Formats: sequence, C-alpha cells, structure tokens
Amino acid sequence: MRHKRGFTFIELIMVIAIIGILAGAGAWIMVYTVKNSVFIPNQLGMDKLATDALNVMVEGDAQAKGLRFSREITAINAYRVDFIDGDGKTVYFRLDTGTNKLYRSINGAGEQAIPAYSSVSGLNLSGKSGALFTFYDAASAVTAAAANVRRIQIILIAKSGTGLYNDWQGQSEQASSVAVKKLQ
Repeated sequence: MRHKRGFTFIELIMVIAIIGILAGAGAWIMVYTVKNSVFIPNQLGMDKLATDALNVMVEGDAQAKGLRFSREITAINAYRVDFIDGDGKTVYFRLDTGTNKLYRSINGAGEQAIPAYSSVSGLNLSGKSGALFTFYDAASAVTAAAANVRRIQIILIAKSGTGLYNDWQGQSEQASSVAVKKLQ
C-alpha cells in the first residue's frame, strides 16, 4: 500500500481560514494598541494643560497671585477678568477666541501665554457654552457688575487638533470655582 504525502485541498483551505481569522483579530488588536499609544499621551497632555492653566488662574505663580488672592475685581466679561491681586498688582486673564490661547498681563506689561507651553500650534483652549468665566453675586445669581462679583466659575476646555479619539487627538474639560473675598 502506498501512503499519500501532503495535504488535501480542504485541509489547506481550513488552515488558511484559521490563519485569516487569527490575523484579522491580531490586526484589530494591533491597530487598537497603536491608536491608544498615541491617544493616551495626547489625552494626558491636554489634562496637564487644562490643570496648569486653571492652577495659574486660581492660585497664581511666582510672577503674580491668582484669582483666589484677588483684592478687587475691576472688570469682567465672558472671556476676560481684570483684578487687583493681594500684592496690589493689576492682573488680567484673557482668552483670545481668535487664536484659542489664554493670556495674562501683569501691571500693564505685555501679554504672556499661560501656561507658557500652550503657545505651541495645534493646542487650543476654549470656554464652554460661549464663556470661559461666569460671575456670581452674593445671592449666587449671575452678575454683570464687577463690583458685585463674589464667585467666579471657570470652565476650560483644552484640546489638541479636533480632540476626537478617532482623529488620535486629546481633549480635557475642567472646571474650578473661586470665592472672591472683598479685602480692605
């Protein structure tokens, strides 16, 4: 009797089908892993950008104190707040809606982007629902008068590019609220 060597056509087709199924699943896992290896650092970068910007606005830094230490709010609008800090410096924070960058000026000096690394192209800062700042009076009602401000709510959105996962971008939305004390 002769023994046949080799595989039948059906066996070859089955092996090719099994390899194809495994390769398809492996390709999906590989694309998912590569996409997350780009998306997660972008997302973490946007979280850091939003946190750093809020920290400078609320707490301040070595150059000037933030809103938490404000002595007097002098002017307000949806994208800008002017105040005098605890050291007597005149400071303002302004979100430029044309460039989507956040700026600070101290004692009338030139504007500086905050945080400094936010001036990199492709990084955008914006407010939510048409405003970065919302101002409240002592009764927790929205106010338009700088003299009545007792609390400032800040909602900041930081994103790279479109901010969408499918575009391999990152986006972070963070909020903070600052009580404004009237210091004498």
